[in-house]
Order: sequence, then structure tokens, then C-alpha cells
Amino acid sequence: MKRKLLSYVSVVSLLGIVSLTSCSKEEQNAMQFRATMENCTSMDGKTVLDGTALNWVAGDQIAIFGSAGYGIFTAIPQTPATTAVFESVSGETGDGPFYAYYPSTLTSDGSYITLPATQTYEENSIHEFPMYAESTNNQLAFKNLCGVLKLHLTKANTSISSIAISVDGVINGDYEFRFYTASIPTLSYLENGTNTIMLTCTTAQAIDNGKDFYIYLPADTYRDLTIKMTASDGKICTKGPATGSVVIERSKYSTITLGDDDLEFETPQIEGTLPGLFSVSATQQVRFSQGNLQYQASTNTWSFLDYQFDHWDDSNCDISATNTGWIDLFGWGTGNNPTLHTDNPNSYGTFVDWGVNAISNGGNQPNLWRTLSNAEWEYLFNTRTNASAKYGYGGIWWDGHYFYGLIILPDNWVLPAGLSFFAGMDDFNEYSWDDWVRMENAGAVFLTCAGVRLGTEVFSVNEGGCYWTSTPYGTSDAHDIYFSSGELHTAGYDDYGRGRGLAVRLVINNN
Repeated sequence: MKRKLLSYVSVVSLLGIVSLTSCSKEEQNAMQFRATMENCTSMDGKTVLDGTALNWVAGDQIAIFGSAGYGIFTAIPQTPATTAVFESVSGETGDGPFYAYYPSTLTSDGSYITLPATQTYEENSIHEFPMYAESTNNQLAFKNLCGVLKLHLTKANTSISSIAISVDGVINGDYEFRFYTASIPTLSYLENGTNTIMLTCTTAQAIDNGKDFYIYLPADTYRDLTIKMTASDGKICTKGPATGSVVIERSKYSTITLGDDDLEFETPQIEGTLPGLFSVSATQQVRFSQGNLQYQASTNTWSFLDYQFDHWDDSNCDISATNTGWIDLFGWGTGNNPTLHTDNPNSYGTFVDWGVNAISNGGNQPNLWRTLSNAEWEYLFNTRTNASAKYGYGGIWWDGHYFYGLIILPDNWVLPAGLSFFAGMDDFNEYSWDDWVRMENAGAVFLTCAGVRLGTEVFSVNEGGCYWTSTPYGTSDAHDIYFSSGELHTAGYDDYGRGRGLAVRLVINNN
């Protein structure tokens, strides 16, 4: 199915088509079906998709379910092409009533449909726009199941290879649908979905003179809509999350226009980088890693924890070179010797940044990441614009309990709609997992209460957080930051010595 530019917008009536419902069962299996389709209007009620009508093309296939099972039928477009005759390719339907799905891959058994996470760009078209029809005879009037987001992009000397749309809810996966009023289908999400849809271009599309891209979505009101566009040279432009809501209605399209002044493509961020920008001096901004640093001695592997609130507990008690588990509490400056644990301060005399290592899910190259200095933490919490309003204490509810920690907001902070944030360490900010995802997408950072290791014993997990800086203090100590409910110390030093195991959160410079 394609949407072709036409000089007319009406659909020719199917009156006069001969009914074949009196055929025998054997004849029905070889019967032809005739199908029409519904046009997609704009949100303000204009006729069709900028003069583009919905057309069948040769090779389009539908699945039709009847009393004997289902069959696959292929299109023979008629005049006008908004009508097609469908002939059997495989299977059999038996008698009616008939239930038809486009594309034929939309359902496997007729009990639910699956909206894909990846769609394919098609010139002036919506590729395989999902539709459904039911009938007691061979005439099928298809109804659109989704609405459309139309992106009109213009940028000189730029070609687009893919576009990702992310929202605050699920937009693909398995759905069921019902006809509640006026024969209008309404989708209900079941399972196996995500919050992102990717539109891929088989051939990169030049947007120098403007280009339209169509992505279908379940009808809904979406918050925090983010558009990530990848150019043919690998550079990326991300717009959003939107401060307002975006409404998608069934069988209608909403338009977002982005021009030269809106689109700035940059070299993509390193894997494992969070989106927020944080000033740590008058001239330097950084981005934080997706989670605390961890190390597996048995495989000599460095990586970031999957989530910001993640931390290890008992595995830190065994920090031997043969430990098959993961540790995330380290002695100061042990980037070259992560399992070192001794009370002898001379063993930690020279600071080796953990960022000198290749971090498997952080770009996997050495020297990409680094540890903030004490002065940089001080600037972040006390000197940058509105510093005191950009941190607070809170918890993320996940898997049946809270993970406690310190929340830090980026320089250009916009609070997601419907959420709240209370600055300072005396209030408690509560977030569900879904709410925290929205906070993180808006740039917020969470330093989890990972606890402290003394020798081979671990204390205060999920009660207090203590993180190393790169700054020594005297000959045997080093500066750290410490926080728990009601308190934050950003100019502290480790009076237990450099051998104490503390958490490490790395950053990457925004050059």
C-alpha cells in the first residue's frame, strides 16, 4: 500500500459490485475480495495527506480469516487505485463473516495485532499503514488502526538515514482492538512493547529542499516526545523532549516542521553517556555516565552499571584478583589496580584515573572518561547558576523498594510535565520507575547510596553515598563527597585513608 499524489480526493462508490456470498464453500476459497480504504486527514480537518490519497499497489497482501481458517490474498489495483481486487495466494477462509488485516503480517492468529518497532521510509507514503476490515460478504471497507506523525525536515547539505521517535509510553508491541462506537477501532496495549519507534531509510533521503517523513503511532496524547535524527555521515540531531503534549488521532496526522535553524547535527555521544550537561567550571561542561563504575577481576572487564540507582553489596567483600563477581567500591586512584585494598597509604601514592581504562559499554576505548576533581564538584553544587536549586535527596521505587540517592539537575533544566522536584537534602523526592525515566531523559543524574567498604566489610548500602574525587588531601587521604538523608558534604576528605572503598562516577567532557 502506498500513498500516491493524486489530482482528486474522492473515493469512487462500489455500488453495483456483484455479491458472491452465495458461493459454495469450495468456491469461496477461490473467491475474490474487493477492498476500499480510509483516507487519512489532517488534525485540522483538511481533506487528505497534502493531496496524497491512500492507494493499493500490486503485491500488497492481506490476511483474511473465516470459518475455515485464514488465507493470504494479493492485490490487483483497480481504477481508482483506492480500490483493489484481492486474489488468493495461499490458505483458505471458508465461509464468512470475514476478518481482514493489512499488512498480512499484522497478525499471526487474528487474536491480536503486532505494531513493529521499526518502520520503513517510503516516498510520499506510509509504508504498510495498519488497517482492519470485517464483512459478511466479499466487500471489505478497511479502517485505519493508527494515526500518523508527519515530520517535515529541511537542512542544507544533509541526508537522513534514520529517525527515532521516543515518548513517555509504549508505542509498539502487541495490541488488541475493539469497535466501541461508530465502527471506529480502538487499540489497547497488551505486552512486548517499547517507548521507541525507528524509521529507517533504505537509501538516505536528502532534505536540502524539504522532505516529509511519515511514522504511524497508536492514537494517544504523548508527553516528552523526542526526535533523534541520524544523518548519512553518522552525525545525530536530537530534538526534545517536547515541553507540551503531542496528540495523535486515529486516521489523522499531526505535523512537526523543523528547518535549518532547528537542526544541528553533531558527532554522536559516546555509548553510556547521559543527556544532561553540567557546568563544573566557568569554561567546562560534562556529561555523566549512565551508572557507577564496576569491575570484574576474573575477566579484567570494566563497565558501567545498567541503571543510575544500581549498586553492588556483598560482592565488594571479595575484591581478590580471582573474584568472578563485580565490585563497585574502589580504593582511591586504583585505575591500574582495582582490587588493591590495604591500609598502607604509600600504596595509593599516585592517582591513576579509572577512566584510563576501556569501559566495555562506555565506548570501549581508553582515556574517554575521567573523575571530577574536588573543585569541580564544589563548582557543580555551589557556584554554577542556580546551583542550590539543582540538587536534592530522593528515591526511585523499583522492584518493590526504594533506592535512595542524590539527584542532580542539569544546567538547562526543564521539569517534565506532571512531576515535581524539591531542592535541598531535607525534602524527599519520590519517583516511580516510569517517572524517573522521564526525569533521566530530561537530563537528571542520580548518585545512588552505594555504601562504603572498610577492608573487606561493606557498610551503609542504600543509606549513604560516598564518591571519590581525583584530588588528594595531604599524603594519606583524598577528598570525597558524602551524602545521606538531610546532609551533603562536598568538601570532605577521607579520614579513613585512601584505602577505603568508595563509589566512582565518571564523566566525559563536552568539548
